[in-house]
Amino acid sequence: MKRKQKIFNILFVFFLVFFLSSNVLAKDLKTNLKIIQKESEVKDLKDEKVYLSKSIVDSDLENGEVTIELKLSNTKEDLSLKEDTEIFLVIDNSGSMDYKATDGRTRKSILLDSTRKFVDTILKENSNVKMGVIKFHGKYATLIQHSAAELVTNLTKDKSAILDGITTIENTACEGGTNIQDALIKAKKSFSNSDSKKMIILLTDGLPNEDKSSYVADKEMIMTNQKYLQILENTKNELMSTNKDGITTISLMTGINSGDVNSSGEVISSTEDDIKAIKLIFGTEENPTVGKFYNCKTMKVEEVVKNDITKDVQSFLGTPIHNVKIVDYFPEEIIENFEFSYVDNPNIGSTSEAIDIDTNTITWDIGNLKVNEAATLRYKLKLTNMQNLAILNKEISTNEKVVLTYSDVDSKNKTITLNDSPKIQLVEWIPEQEKKEDNTIANKVLPSAGITNIFIIVTLAILVIIILVFISIKMMHYRKIK
Repeated sequence: MKRKQKIFNILFVFFLVFFLSSNVLAKDLKTNLKIIQKESEVKDLKDEKVYLSKSIVDSDLENGEVTIELKLSNTKEDLSLKEDTEIFLVIDNSGSMDYKATDGRTRKSILLDSTRKFVDTILKENSNVKMGVIKFHGKYATLIQHSAAELVTNLTKDKSAILDGITTIENTACEGGTNIQDALIKAKKSFSNSDSKKMIILLTDGLPNEDKSSYVADKEMIMTNQKYLQILENTKNELMSTNKDGITTISLMTGINSGDVNSSGEVISSTEDDIKAIKLIFGTEENPTVGKFYNCKTMKVEEVVKNDITKDVQSFLGTPIHNVKIVDYFPEEIIENFEFSYVDNPNIGSTSEAIDIDTNTITWDIGNLKVNEAATLRYKLKLTNMQNLAILNKEISTNEKVVLTYSDVDSKNKTITLNDSPKIQLVEWIPEQEKKEDNTIANKVLPSAGITNIFIIVTLAILVIIILVFISIKMMHYRKIK
């Protein structure tokens, strides 16, 4: 019984010494956070030019605090360096634009209504687009000759000004003749001199019967007429020159064999020569002369403008993304050892109030992200115990993963997962003055601080235990002999 009591006393002394040594270490240990990895990898989906990243943007390492920024960018380029994209809407206002489609609306009203919706969509989703409006017709068919093309609205980001320009065309009577060459020349001259991307969207319902220097009557618009062929050729060359000048062009021809009726109620049909003339200038939809070309019946204009031309322009500008949501997953080391708090509200969207304890996540609902727009969210992680031996020298990821979900312009759901993360570590902190070599000769050994104490104290504890065990064995041996 006495032997068991002695063993218990020895074990008690050991655990007491170990407990005291641990407390001494915890109290004496000086630590700070160390940034092991400042930034995550940058995840991107090249088709939409979407970039997701996470980085440490600020820190107070002595107090165990880091500020994390989660960033989603819908651009490849620096926003501050990005030039405004310039687009001119070049709209036909010739006499045939008053022809009526099968539903009773004029070609003009259908085309202008579609254009308004196009403007609204593009400007809603893009913050760096300027648009201008040009109308055209002919100049030789009237008694008083005047310019065939007129700048209605200069380049602007003001949507109301652009829509007012379209309304101006709507309220302006259609005039005879079609001069596409002059319209293209006017658009090219109306662009700025900047290095910005430029685009012309040509919307017409008829073949040109004049160019900048000549004119033919309707009955002369046949492929055997050399003068007419020259007008077609000059128009084609002007179209091709836009490409040489670095201007992207989208052309829409409507009204061909659409069953539309003129002011006399006569159904208008297109001839073989009309079909050949269209191909000579614009090429085909599969093989256009330049850019993109759409040849559609009047009742298909709205569909083509919405589903084809709008998406062409979105692709040219960059694609907006919709229903954007980010879920940030935290590892257990963060949940158990750090306090979480938002720095401020995100610049776009809203977040969950705190970390969801069931999933260890926060959720950021961004909504829609425009082209050349960036969404940012910042939060702080603060270590609750700077003397936490359980995580000392352990590399800790600030998050487990980040999952981005969104839908593209075709309403297809996409997912990007960011598995990489900024990393931190709790380490022993040694003041700079103690790190420097000290050549001073002391009369006695100077006491060490921090992590060194553990070795001294544990060593002393082991020595005490060994001595106690040795004395106990000797005492038992002595009693047996006695």
